[in-house]
Amino acid sequence: MRIAIPLLLLFAAGCAEPIPSPAEAPPPSADQGTMVTDYGGGSTPVARYIRLPDGRAVRVGPDGTATEPPAAAAPPGTPGATGKPAPGGDSVAEDAPAAPRRAGRPIGSGSAFAVTTNGLAVTNAHVVQGCSTVVDERGRRVRVIAADRRRDLALIDTGRRFESVVPFRSQTAVDLGETVLVFGFPYGQALGTGINVTNGIVTGLVGPGGDASRFQMNAAVQPGNSGGPAVDDAGMLLGVAVGRLNDLAVLRATGSLPQGINFAIRASEVERFLVEQGVQPERSRTAGGTGARAVSAAVAPAVFQVLCRG
Repeated sequence: MRIAIPLLLLFAAGCAEPIPSPAEAPPPSADQGTMVTDYGGGSTPVARYIRLPDGRAVRVGPDGTATEPPAAAAPPGTPGATGKPAPGGDSVAEDAPAAPRRAGRPIGSGSAFAVTTNGLAVTNAHVVQGCSTVVDERGRRVRVIAADRRRDLALIDTGRRFESVVPFRSQTAVDLGETVLVFGFPYGQALGTGINVTNGIVTGLVGPGGDASRFQMNAAVQPGNSGGPAVDDAGMLLGVAVGRLNDLAVLRATGSLPQGINFAIRASEVERFLVEQGVQPERSRTAGGTGARAVSAAVAPAVFQVLCRG
């Protein structure tokens, strides 16, 4: 997912039929996969595409029908092969169309959080995808160490020290109904550079299409929140904010607006990703304090904004 003020807004558009061979395949439409809208950093959609069940991304027009044929899949393991994992778990299942760019200027923003005191942090892969450079809110250069597009996670090195990190729980399971707080920078710097926190509960244990690597929550998530931590009432990591239902797409499909249907990548997926990169996340068994005020004071210093420059 690419967040531009970039948060990819997801709409799971139903079960897909088996894909016919290219010679007989009709143009894909929105009911054959997952419709994704990329706002590219502004209020007007710059691209829409369908992620097909085999991982291919097909650009579509306003009516939801394909405007270009599906890209042919490259051989398995080839970096950049749509829908195929590359070595080291770097899957490229979503090759989202790029937003218009101006060289050296911000083309998107997201959120990130420290996982080690020596400067390593986590964000979404789509936040740093396709950037010529990545910087923090103060313009300091950030280096992308690894990106796993299948999980939609990236490990970055800020090159500076953090006084605190977001700790992982000893048990990574997520419970239905538990408190969740989401930290990040919605709408880029349109609201200033201050951090934002929203609260809610875990409302579902799977993501779009029954994806068990995600969970659902009603804590508000906006464009720019992607990559920010979702923590429990003790300030320990539950997941990473990644997206929400596309309001307009759901309205067109059902006649009603979705309310509070947002998604996060489970902390267990984040931990597996970090271990694969040789990073052992900090784990905590006891809380430093409970309640939104105490948790905000503990978590906020470890969260920062990242800007993608073209």
